[in-house]
Amino acid sequence: MKDQSGGIKPYICILLLIVSVYLGYKFSIPYYRYYALKSEARNIARLELASPARYRKQIYDKAEALKIPIEPSDISVTVRRDSVEISTSWQEEVDLMGYYTVVLDFNLDVEE
Repeated sequence: MKDQSGGIKPYICILLLIVSVYLGYKFSIPYYRYYALKSEARNIARLELASPARYRKQIYDKAEALKIPIEPSDISVTVRRDSVEISTSWQEEVDLMGYYTVVLDFNLDVEE
């Protein structure tokens, strides 16, 4: 014999699945931008540009392409004889259907 009274459980499961997919989509975009910029910063730090201004411009161009809200003055570049340190930070807001907003803080520190 089958239980006929469990009619609402599938709807709750479908609703939870839809909500989790939506949340995953909304939060994955800022984290993708962070990891993409971090990867690009590592690659740029490996180049031998010698001037902090050139490093800063390249990082800013990549951040602008990824639509990351930073300014060139927010990017700190330290060039040493054997290494390059690049750091910056920014905040992004994730709007959840207009009812709730989550502020994410990102700190990028790369040393190559």
